[in-house]
Amino acid sequence: MMTKIRNGLMRSTPYAKRGTRRLYAAFRLITLGMLLSQLYLQRWEGVGILLLTFALYALPWAIVRFLKIEIPNLFEGFIICFIFSAMNLGEMRNFYNTFPLWDTALHTLNGFLAAGVGLSLVELLNHNAKRVRLSPVFIAILTFSFSMTIGVLWEFGEYTADNVLGLDMQKDRIVHTINSVALSADDSRVQLPEIDRTVISYQARDGQTATKSINGYLDIGLHDTMKDLFVNLVGAVCFAVFAYFYELSNAERFQFIQHFVPKRK
Repeated sequence: MMTKIRNGLMRSTPYAKRGTRRLYAAFRLITLGMLLSQLYLQRWEGVGILLLTFALYALPWAIVRFLKIEIPNLFEGFIICFIFSAMNLGEMRNFYNTFPLWDTALHTLNGFLAAGVGLSLVELLNHNAKRVRLSPVFIAILTFSFSMTIGVLWEFGEYTADNVLGLDMQKDRIVHTINSVALSADDSRVQLPEIDRTVISYQARDGQTATKSINGYLDIGLHDTMKDLFVNLVGAVCFAVFAYFYELSNAERFQFIQHFVPKRK
């Protein structure tokens, strides 16, 4: 029985080394403890997030088994650390609000890792083709484009979760200057600088009208979305540059890139 529990906690891809398997076990134990706590407190939103986290930890194993892809050990370690940082710490422990750079760092890393997946797809197609050989510049552009596409889809997911599930993944931000046409009397652009107070009137759950005051103007996700895409771009550009020199030297230099590129089994 104990052997089955241990194997379940350390379940990973066949290519994961002992250190990576121990990371799986530690992260799953922490997630299990948090799940039991959320069940006891009857916080069903947290329960849903943690169940999703368990599913994400099984994603590398599922990819290897069903798509016959070999995930490098270092890349797999980065993936599960990313999941733990985003879900367990970011969402459940509110690291996104406690540490302003937490979300920025994760989206930058996401841009870098997603570019590795993009290079993997290009490598498979390019090396399997008999007559077509893509140039290093074109491969770098495709790698960059794939990463940015993943970043955009991520933001689509956040927007959908906020509007369908009532979450707040696109974090609000207080701003003190806005440019608006809607607030102009003649449909021209008007700038409202040094906004020091906004009063929000809304209907509370008991049906009564309530108000809240904030020190500025409330931006509901635009700045967060654009910042995430910009830092995703930074990560994607960094990997694309490395990918260019990697392809230019026919894999003789920049060997570390291979640790972030899944390959066909």
